[in-house]
Amino acid sequence: MDKKSEILGGGLVARALKNEGVEKIFSLSGGHINPVYDGCLTEGIEIIDTHHEQAAVHMAEGWARYTGHPGVAVVTAGPGVANALPGMAVAAQSGVPLVLIGARSSLARRDIGSMQDVDQLELLRPLTKWARQVYQVERIPEYVATAFRQALSGRPGPVFLEIPVDIMGEITELDSVRFPSSYYCKARPCAADLEINAAAELLASAERPLILAGSGVFWSDAASELTDFAETYGIPVYTRNMGRGTFPENHDLAGGFFPIGLMQADVVLILGTRLDWTVGYGRPPLLKMSTKTIHVDIEAAEIGQNRPADVGLVGDIKAILDQLKDGLKGKQMQIEDSWVYTIQVMRAAARESNLQGVDPEAKPIHPAVLCQKLGTLLPENSSLVVDGGDIAVFANLTMDALSPSSLIWIGAFGHLGIGLPFAIAGKLADPERPIFLLTGDGAFGFSAMEFATAVRHGVPVIIIISNDGGWGQIRRRQKQDFGRTVGVELGAIRYDQIAQTLGGFGAQVEKLEDLEKVLQDAVKSGLPACINVKTEPDTGCSSMDLPWKIN
Repeated sequence: MDKKSEILGGGLVARALKNEGVEKIFSLSGGHINPVYDGCLTEGIEIIDTHHEQAAVHMAEGWARYTGHPGVAVVTAGPGVANALPGMAVAAQSGVPLVLIGARSSLARRDIGSMQDVDQLELLRPLTKWARQVYQVERIPEYVATAFRQALSGRPGPVFLEIPVDIMGEITELDSVRFPSSYYCKARPCAADLEINAAAELLASAERPLILAGSGVFWSDAASELTDFAETYGIPVYTRNMGRGTFPENHDLAGGFFPIGLMQADVVLILGTRLDWTVGYGRPPLLKMSTKTIHVDIEAAEIGQNRPADVGLVGDIKAILDQLKDGLKGKQMQIEDSWVYTIQVMRAAARESNLQGVDPEAKPIHPAVLCQKLGTLLPENSSLVVDGGDIAVFANLTMDALSPSSLIWIGAFGHLGIGLPFAIAGKLADPERPIFLLTGDGAFGFSAMEFATAVRHGVPVIIIISNDGGWGQIRRRQKQDFGRTVGVELGAIRYDQIAQTLGGFGAQVEKLEDLEKVLQDAVKSGLPACINVKTEPDTGCSSMDLPWKIN
């Protein structure tokens, strides 16, 4: 066999990834995946090595959230795959496309007690859209191509490809390998004319219409269509999850994050978002059953979930917004003159409610004041990742998303520890964009050692920790419900000193007036930076206690 025509299975993985346009993989090294690493060196694919597989999968998800393309994580067999499970659960809940490639014990030694062997497909199936194992080295490119297609088709999501170590290390001839091509469908599925006309009639007759835009708008790349649609017909817009920033929240029609205006709406156009606990399951008291709904989603099973849909439109959001514009031609809107003003008043009231009785000069700093101040300091072109409990709610209510991926929060799953991996991925995806992480101290602890990953790879993310010395949201509820607390205190950890020890910039802030100077110093350092802000431990966000949000 001619050496130039030979290639390892791991080399085929790398070459197939290269064909998909993959620039970076996120991984933690292991003996089972050495052939993939060697192949990545050959193909010029950068390996971002992490301290934990969970963080590697979070980074792959973060890459997808910033680029719109599937991120790739590669992990070793057994414990490596098991450690990846939380990241896959997050991506599955959020509907984010990523490809996890996991090694497995050899086919030759299956079921006789080989090292790190476990039935990984059964572990991953509940958390993936698609999960398969490769049995033949020549078919690796075929399976890799299918994995990407499955991750992106319909409602996006994570997929898993398992490759046994003997297949990884097997040598084959390139001439015997088929690399698939032309396997993506660019057509955007549209809704039927009958349903489009019914939806247009509802919108045209509405006096208090609203748009509730979610992650589907982002994955459809429909930000400009959404803005054009809302402006054309004067309909206020609330944005959710990855939909944040697809409609600029400094716009006159923007309702922001918390959709309190649903209470007064008579027609709601729901674009690519689940009616989960964060919107009261689409039920009273937040959304009356008498309110008419038009539910648009790429996944038919989502329509009618938790409440009946008066009109269901299955298809791509970009395409359907164009269809709705055609359906509304010649129709006169009936929107109340004061409706947009009402939404703005409600939005301002929701923000101000969490600042009532708060002393902006108090020490420790109130987290709502911290968020308000940061909103004035961060560059307009920056991106903010939010991680934590109460601090995440304060940030979502207080800070605006002006463009796609400009404010990223985990959403309904409530998983902590995604902040630093997401921020690192965002900076790698767009090195010129300032990337900031606002996190609670508890949430930061989950992935704190990935600060060393940022230092090692030269990724200058800026971290602001709202440090209240514990699990503040849980501590507050324990006090309210039981009058005492347990298991919720973390102590005054000096994360800024840990950052300095790991080779980054670190500073502690106790007075709000010092924040701007410290933030400037952090940016000027050119290093990964950690600003440890001492915040009030006995406060919380009242919006988290609303009755439709519990359980």
